[in-house]
Amino acid sequence: MASFQLAVRPLPAIDLRKIVVTVESPQASPREMEEDVNRRVEEAIVGLEGVARVVSLAEEGAGRIEVELDALADVDATFDDVSDAVDSIENFPPANAELPHVEIKRLNYEVMTIAVSSEVLSEDALRLAAEDVYNALLALPSVTQIRLRGTRDREIAIEIDEEGLRRHDLTIAELAKAVRRESLNLSFGELQTDAGDVVLNVQGKKRFGKEFENIPLIARSDGTMLKLGDVATVRDGFVNNEILSEVDGIPTVFLRIEVAEGQSFTRTAEAIYDLLERYEPPTAVEVSIWNDAADPLSDRFADIIQNAVIGIVLVFVCLILVFDLRVAVWITVGIPLSFVAALMLFGVADLTLNLGTMLAFFALIGIVVDDALVVGESIATERESGKGGFDAAVSGARTVAAPVTVGVITTVLAFVPFLFVTVENYQIIQVFFYVALFVLVISLIEAFCILPAHLSHDRPWSLSPLRSVKDWVCERIEEVRDVIVVRAVSWSIRHVLLTFALAAAFVLAALALVRLEAVNVIVFDRTASISKTIHADLHLPVGAPFSASAGVAQRFVAAAELINEQLEGTSIETISIRVGELSDSPASRTGQDPAILDNVATVALRLHDRPIRQVSPEDIEHAWRQNVGLTPELEEASFHTARVRGKPSVAYALVHDDQDTLHQAANELKSFMSQVPGLYALSDSLSPGKRHFEIDLTPVAEAAGLTSAMISKQLRASFHGLEVQRIQRGRDEVRVVVRYPPERRRSVRDLTGEWINIPGGQEIPLSSAAILTEQREPAKLMRIDGRQAALVNAQADLAAITPVQARRKIAEEMLPGLLAKYPGLVISHDAGARDEREMLRTLAVIVPIVLLAIYALIASFLRSYWKPFVIVIGIPIAAAGAVFGHWVLGWHLTAVSIFGIIGASGVIVNDGLVLLHRYSTLRRENEMLPAIAAISGAARDRFRAVFLTSLTTVLGLSPLLYERSDELLFIVPFAVSMLGALVASTAFTLFVLPAIFMSVAGRREA
Repeated sequence: MASFQLAVRPLPAIDLRKIVVTVESPQASPREMEEDVNRRVEEAIVGLEGVARVVSLAEEGAGRIEVELDALADVDATFDDVSDAVDSIENFPPANAELPHVEIKRLNYEVMTIAVSSEVLSEDALRLAAEDVYNALLALPSVTQIRLRGTRDREIAIEIDEEGLRRHDLTIAELAKAVRRESLNLSFGELQTDAGDVVLNVQGKKRFGKEFENIPLIARSDGTMLKLGDVATVRDGFVNNEILSEVDGIPTVFLRIEVAEGQSFTRTAEAIYDLLERYEPPTAVEVSIWNDAADPLSDRFADIIQNAVIGIVLVFVCLILVFDLRVAVWITVGIPLSFVAALMLFGVADLTLNLGTMLAFFALIGIVVDDALVVGESIATERESGKGGFDAAVSGARTVAAPVTVGVITTVLAFVPFLFVTVENYQIIQVFFYVALFVLVISLIEAFCILPAHLSHDRPWSLSPLRSVKDWVCERIEEVRDVIVVRAVSWSIRHVLLTFALAAAFVLAALALVRLEAVNVIVFDRTASISKTIHADLHLPVGAPFSASAGVAQRFVAAAELINEQLEGTSIETISIRVGELSDSPASRTGQDPAILDNVATVALRLHDRPIRQVSPEDIEHAWRQNVGLTPELEEASFHTARVRGKPSVAYALVHDDQDTLHQAANELKSFMSQVPGLYALSDSLSPGKRHFEIDLTPVAEAAGLTSAMISKQLRASFHGLEVQRIQRGRDEVRVVVRYPPERRRSVRDLTGEWINIPGGQEIPLSSAAILTEQREPAKLMRIDGRQAALVNAQADLAAITPVQARRKIAEEMLPGLLAKYPGLVISHDAGARDEREMLRTLAVIVPIVLLAIYALIASFLRSYWKPFVIVIGIPIAAAGAVFGHWVLGWHLTAVSIFGIIGASGVIVNDGLVLLHRYSTLRRENEMLPAIAAISGAARDRFRAVFLTSLTTVLGLSPLLYERSDELLFIVPFAVSMLGALVASTAFTLFVLPAIFMSVAGRREA
């Protein structure tokens, strides 16, 4: 039953290995955030154990410090250290800033997004309708995380009548103080009466706008009362920022339901489906599913299972053509048996049923059959030699027990490097090790404890005509073995140098294919974990008006509407637009609720399923970009199709202590990159921010006793407003703000005409108190490891250029001159390129260690220091075969391809062990047998086992070559690598290995 208790999720738990410190301070400039927040946090956490890099970003109103951890660091322990370090900062956070928020960065997965739409309701009524759906969803036990999107936060704004304040000699600060004083709940003890205790309290806290209007301000001499409503207009509505949220032109509020680690994806989705069937929306409101991530997940699982069944059937057909039906059946039955038993062990490693574990099962179909096949083939060989059923089963299993056991261990070791893949988009590969460990160990037990018992019976199952077909196939295999293979082995042994030269030429030819870019290397393929929605996040310059953002977003909508006419099939089902918000990734990072900003927008396309849609999401994205064309008013446009949002494939981090030098160098690099054909979506972190005024006191102000702090407080109260309290109203935390009305805060004239209160109760104009100087600083200030930094990013259009080609061109033609021009400048790869280098650097350490462990295991088994080297030589030949497989089938070489080569190395070692073990057995049985005869005999005796293990693995994986599901395409290079590597390794094991072995063994015997 354990397997049926497993949580189902789209992807395995992804460890981002980052800790984020966030501090908000409304209206603070980026420079203020950098100096007062980011620098102080950086200084506190510098030198902490486990910290690999610290990246800080200061923006208007927020400071964010991202702590990246070492690969082996303990996340929870480092989190405690960072939290303690932040808590220990004295006099922190600064005035007007929120308390720091420290969290481990995690991913929450979108189950589905529900759209609540209405063409007639007001914004307030539509939000109330969305909140009703929200409450209904939250009542479900399996739903714990919902985010509202496309709507503004509620706010009670007390907008002051300036003339009324002056008339009654009041200030904004005094009015705010009165609101705080009158809107509160206060307990003042209890009465202990004979009838029981009575609590005494005043319930004076206001909850709605109308209630604030009656707050008393001044008691007049005539007995009347000046109330808040007499000098201010109270608006119970939404924050000032504008927002536009629509689906196909209809106003919409979105509810995004997410699951965290440990929650079942499918159970949550089923509960939501059931609720929506029963839910009756209010009049004029439509509730629909905008994006359903659970539906394609079920489809992907079905695709994997279908391909797996086809693979198992192909393996079975292959086996019944070579072995008796009894042998074929019990070898094949071992595959699902091993899988089911492995599922029962998932709890040991805290695994879930997800795309990664399902793909791991599928990838192991051909490998898991190897040990059972070798045992079955050995038993069949013993039968053919004349032994009875029981004796043949015991003898056959005993003969190959040692090499098969060692082979399984080496195969498991070959999957160890998968554990050290820490890159977000490819952590799905980590689970392959655990699945391989469970499945292969169980299959080993099945092969030696269960299979021989079933094969010990004498009565064959194969009847005519199946027996006749089997006999004919076996005769043909024996002919190939005796006529072709044995002769080829003899030829290779006699021509060792030529054989070795041909093998070396094969490897060099594969290297040439990569070097000449006949096979392109794209380490991180953007097709990894594609989703069925495409988002375009649009950034206009900071300070751009809302209307400009809305206009650009509508251009993107118009461009998307052309796609259905341009491409085959019907690609786009519906289009959503949100102006003022950016999109959430299908796997969103915690703590990243998007802010409402006038200069941003997102347009999302929901795609039809295949076969209604006949092109890939990448093709649709490309057509969309082409339709949009140049948009000079945009600062950045980024497109996303992946479930885990990818990083820019061409990215550089520039570090220099001088901000001006940093700007100049980044602009030159970005200018060069814009001229590289195939690079698009260029962006940098140096966009200019909003205009702002620096205020310097005049002698008049100083003489009047004013300070900079006094002026800034008064101006903040007038233009930003004073937050007097926060009210919890249902799920909303409603801010109560006192400020001038919007029309009083729109122009520079409003600022320069402001009156400043001076000590003594008088007022002077701001123009007399201060000199205003207009300035403009960057919208973002970045620091990497305590030094000023900037990022320059781009995406590569694979139809025109690969990321490797683009980076090479930039490295050769631009970077040397840039570094020479600006002494002290440091340029390093960032984003996707940095992840590539980190992963390859990690594999460069782990893979040799694993190979050393495999060598030690083989050496102890073969009792030889040199024989393992002969076997390991097959790994580069297998890698060359994988490259040729990509070249023939037209696939790019990706990180997944590398994992396929690593996975195939275990099979290669297994085949070599079986061959050399047979060689040792023949020499031990007949000490007078020459080495050349023994190795030729071993190749002859083990030809069928080696050939069938490779063939069944190829057949098991072959259905994946025809997979065209968008979400599974990224794993196809894994199968291509396995297939190419196994074909090459089979040739190596049968022909090259004997030749190299004899060249060494012959000298030793001589």
